[in-house]
Amino acid sequence: MPTRPRFWSVLLQILAIATMVFTGLIVSVLGVISTPENFVAPNMQELTDLGAIRMGLAMMLLCLIPWYRKIPLILVIAGGFYAVVAQGDPYVLSIGLTVWIIRANHRWQWIIAGCGLAAIAISVGWQAYAVWRLEDYAEPAEAMLIVFTLGFGAIGLVLSIALLIRQRRRISLAHAEVEAVEHDREIISSQMTRQTEREYLAREVHDTLAQRLTALSLQTGQMQKSLDTNDETELANALAETKQYSDQALRDLRSLVTSLRDQGELEPLVPAAPPSGFDDLRALLEDAASEGVTIHSQILLNNYDSAPEELQRAVIRISQEALTNVLRHSADNTVQLRIEGQPGQELFLEFINRTAHKSQFPEGSGTGLLGIKERAHLVGGTAEQKTSDDHFLLQVHLPWPDEALAER
Repeated sequence: MPTRPRFWSVLLQILAIATMVFTGLIVSVLGVISTPENFVAPNMQELTDLGAIRMGLAMMLLCLIPWYRKIPLILVIAGGFYAVVAQGDPYVLSIGLTVWIIRANHRWQWIIAGCGLAAIAISVGWQAYAVWRLEDYAEPAEAMLIVFTLGFGAIGLVLSIALLIRQRRRISLAHAEVEAVEHDREIISSQMTRQTEREYLAREVHDTLAQRLTALSLQTGQMQKSLDTNDETELANALAETKQYSDQALRDLRSLVTSLRDQGELEPLVPAAPPSGFDDLRALLEDAASEGVTIHSQILLNNYDSAPEELQRAVIRISQEALTNVLRHSADNTVQLRIEGQPGQELFLEFINRTAHKSQFPEGSGTGLLGIKERAHLVGGTAEQKTSDDHFLLQVHLPWPDEALAER
């Protein structure tokens, strides 16, 4: 199968070259016949030496046509010499010039192309002058009109073929570049999607599993204390809470895996279950209280259940991380919590707790605080932290767009 198209391609090339050579032979003979000094007598029965030289040069030039694609400059130079100096026909020059213009990219190449076109025009002048000298055998006006028509038609044909092919090649090159850019864009988009998935997975693991495991670690410490004091009742309670935290961590893991499996690359930032407004906040505070955090809360929210899902999700994740930090670093596991806001303004979160004697919160340190800042940044908000001798303050500002105003 692969050899058949190749065979037809070679056959077509051979036929095209044979046609060009045959046409060139006819043109060369007509060019020699139209020049009086090429013959000894007006009856055109015998060639002069000049005529024989011109005919020989024409035949030699025709032998170059099979390699017109490989040596177009040779055809331009040799054909130009024959057309201008030897006053022959510009046929071979036209073939080489067509290929040369198609491939021209630099200034010097276009200069050569211009010289080739000028050589064709000069050759047309020589042929017209030769026809004019045959006024005894033909009508000079009609013959010269034919010569000029054919000559400048050849120039137009050379330019039209060359420029048309150049334009087609430019279009093909542009299509290839567009396809390459599109391919690169798809690769970059795929890489960005995978990177987004990894970031989403890291945030979800940190916001869910990490917090459950933190509580489990603290509860394990409480179990160790119960063993040291031989308090079986407290140990039993600690074991029950440990099992509860383990079950919650397992549920969070299953929910996360289900979310990633169901959403895939389509919606990598959307969790499996949508937020539930105040119910999520209530469950969060109850969960933190069950872990041993004492919360003095002040919540003033207007129409929070209809807030954008991204905003609700940010509030829950930020609050989870802040309460986990209280559980890890506070001196008395007590936090003053303030959440307030309404549509069209902003949603403000504030957490204040006493720090332990050796706890420190350097600026930008700790994955928890970095996670809070990332969550705030995702929805266009900011998070700031302040420390004093015995208190730690976290303030978060999140934009709360008014959906009713946005729809107008």
